Amino acid sequence: MPETDNSSMQIILLGRFALRRGERTLPAKQWTRRKSAALLQRLALEKRLLRDEALEFLWPGSEPAAAANNFYRTLYRVRQKLDETLGPGASERTFTFKDGVLRLGEDVWVDVHAFEARCRQSVSTAQLQEALALYKGPLLPANRYDDWTALPRQNLHRLYRDTSLRLAQEATDPREIEAAVARLRPFLEEDPADEVIHRQLMRLFALLGRRHDALRQYQECVAALDEHLGVPPMPETRELHQQLLGGEVDEVEAGSSPPLARPRAPAAPVAAEVRTQTPLVGRDEEFERLRTLLQAAAAGQGKTVLVAGPTGVGKTRLAAEMMRLASSIDMTVLSGAAYEYEGHLAYQPFAEALDRWLAEHGDRQATNPLTEFRPLDGGDPQREKWALFNHTGSFLAGLAADAPVLFFLDDLHAADEASLQLFHYLARHTRSRPFLLLATYRTDLVHDPASPFSALLNSLYREGLRETITLQPLPAGAIGALVRHIQGGAVDENLLRRIVAATEGNPFFAEEICSALLASGSMVQEEGTWHLKSGSLSAVPSDLRQLLRQRIRQSGAAVASLLEIAAVIGRTFQLEILSRVSILAEADLIDAIDGALHANFIESRDGAYQFRHELIRRALYQAQSEPRLKRLHARVAAALEAEFAGDGDRRSMPVEALAYHYEHSDLPQRALPYLLEAGERAAEVYAFEEAIHDHERALALMDEHHVDDRQLRWQLLESLGWWEKILANTPRAVARFDQALSLSPGGRWQPQPNERARAHAGAAMALLTAGDTAAAEAHLDAAQEQIDPEAHASEYADILYNVAQLRWHRNEYHEAFAAAERSLEIAEQLDDTNAVARAFEMLALACHSLGEWQLGLEFEDKRSAIAGPELDVSDAFDVHL
Repeated sequence: MPETDNSSMQIILLGRFALRRGERTLPAKQWTRRKSAALLQRLALEKRLLRDEALEFLWPGSEPAAAANNFYRTLYRVRQKLDETLGPGASERTFTFKDGVLRLGEDVWVDVHAFEARCRQSVSTAQLQEALALYKGPLLPANRYDDWTALPRQNLHRLYRDTSLRLAQEATDPREIEAAVARLRPFLEEDPADEVIHRQLMRLFALLGRRHDALRQYQECVAALDEHLGVPPMPETRELHQQLLGGEVDEVEAGSSPPLARPRAPAAPVAAEVRTQTPLVGRDEEFERLRTLLQAAAAGQGKTVLVAGPTGVGKTRLAAEMMRLASSIDMTVLSGAAYEYEGHLAYQPFAEALDRWLAEHGDRQATNPLTEFRPLDGGDPQREKWALFNHTGSFLAGLAADAPVLFFLDDLHAADEASLQLFHYLARHTRSRPFLLLATYRTDLVHDPASPFSALLNSLYREGLRETITLQPLPAGAIGALVRHIQGGAVDENLLRRIVAATEGNPFFAEEICSALLASGSMVQEEGTWHLKSGSLSAVPSDLRQLLRQRIRQSGAAVASLLEIAAVIGRTFQLEILSRVSILAEADLIDAIDGALHANFIESRDGAYQFRHELIRRALYQAQSEPRLKRLHARVAAALEAEFAGDGDRRSMPVEALAYHYEHSDLPQRALPYLLEAGERAAEVYAFEEAIHDHERALALMDEHHVDDRQLRWQLLESLGWWEKILANTPRAVARFDQALSLSPGGRWQPQPNERARAHAGAAMALLTAGDTAAAEAHLDAAQEQIDPEAHASEYADILYNVAQLRWHRNEYHEAFAAAERSLEIAEQLDDTNAVARAFEMLALACHSLGEWQLGLEFEDKRSAIAGPELDVSDAFDVHL
């Protein structure tokens, strides 16, 4: 505890909650209002809290006005409690609230921050001991069921564990060693399979000369790993065990054993998440090639590298090794993944990677350059899309200016088209930066030559932007080495040949076959060598999907039931959604998740769970009947709706996932509004290809199930027309506008005249882009006939602007000038700055074509004064492209 005067403030969060000022203490029991305490606790933990964050945190789902009133009352109570208990001015010293931001006082001492700082800055044994003395227990133990405390509590406990290991590594005096043993023992009560703790205890016992205790610790380690994880000890642990058996205690004491390396700066969390218990075998050549490319990128020669190969061949495993290597040389590592068989969210793998990086680095000021991009109103969509890419590229360039960057994208073949376009952009714009763009993709899928992914591969090849490393199946010797590592000992040659033949060189298959044989009791160890149990199997099973399903069933009915539902949710799934769909009681559900984690079917990731491999999820999904799948998809969709219904923010709804699940359910029509919204959201971030895909899915669904909603059909067709026009797909744009115009009134709906006029104008501009001025003129004439200039003046001004474009492109410059002048007059009456700027643009073009250069320049200056200095005649000139 620091030396303090009577006016200083201290906040205790570790082991309990309390506040101190001089000799006065405010314990947790005096906080009769839970939300008041929670507000101060979270502020103490984060140092800065926005008002809106506090509203969402304390009163989720409440009306904004009511939540705001509650917030200000709570803030008053907190000030009152602090000043009454800790003396006048205590609240002012503790925090400030200004401009909607709560800030912790600069002089407030918080034990959590002091503990974190000392753990990271300490070098000597005494400093490490002082750091650990601050950890009086887990973060806010009375709040252990509050979601917001779970992750920081886990991180702080992990820091306490790692610092305890550092102190144990420094121990040399017998008393220090005994103290280290006492400190490390409790960690095994929490996690009996913590192999690093077991190994360090073995080393400490050896240093004390207690060889028997060290050997017994190894046996405890083996039993715990087998019971909880179903895996053998790691090579480092077995090597230390062999040294102990050989009586090499002196070498252990001298530090020659490999139990625990002296800590260095931790690897990036994103790299550490990838499972790497099995060694990287048979990939020396590919690893060296990647290492060379990584070093070149770190030196400023940006690279784009694709790692290709069939499912399970080890693409992600090799990439994980690159991420670890990049972290070891202080590169910035970002990682995202695309997921198959799930609703596509525009830019999802990039947004995921950037969100995770921002979360890991705790920068509350920074925002995701993709999801938080805010364009100027009225801009050209294609230009704004380019601005979005440039904004994202600039953000990554800023990271690369501080340290070389490795950006990894897993399963690129499954990414949405917008992500593929952004990938292409980054590949072209990072060649002169310290930036490695690394991605994996599957070669055992049939990639349509006309698909966006194939187009990306071809473009990268033509432009010389990519280097591809294709992973071949592992040779028999490498598979053999892998199997021996998995089994932790010798393997009968006959069994080994069968496994090699069944895996066909696929390392993931090798892992799963070994796990399945062990789980079924078909493989036993006799005299140090693994054999197939006599008479149990005539051959090793070769159907991996069936084998996976058998192994899952052997884990118990609850685990199998949970995983079948999770397989429908997707590769990644949340506990909250799972609990709404599953019929398991909460305690049974948690037990089943623990079982699935221990069996290594799933892994924890970013507050959710993820299938360790897509093959596991696919095997479970495909084994279920179609009626069951449809019912489960409907239940998952309903669970998602229920989970997000209370947010009060429609933008938080995962509309892409909802559309996907309802589309595959026995209630497919319910997907329609979500497909509509998904398309609109995609268009907002200029992912027009994804927007078109969503709306076309909606139309196909309406046709398949005979949904006669003509208003919805009009909305879908008109949006498709505009988006196809933006992408310069003229025939498709015109076809969509024509389909909308051909809809007959039905029920209570009929298109309004201004809606028909707008569709005619859209078709006209698409036709004008293609140079078909005659057909464009017919549509513009129809638009002028439909529109009411007084009732819909703004749309009438737009149509006149389109007429001016048509006349200009037909070299009818006087008529173009007259139409633009009329458009300007209406726009000025409406005070529509965008329409005024466009009219000045057309007047300038007409004047230049008429030889009135001075007047044209005056119109250009007027346009620039409104819309900015950049030349903005793209709409007029686009028709020549």
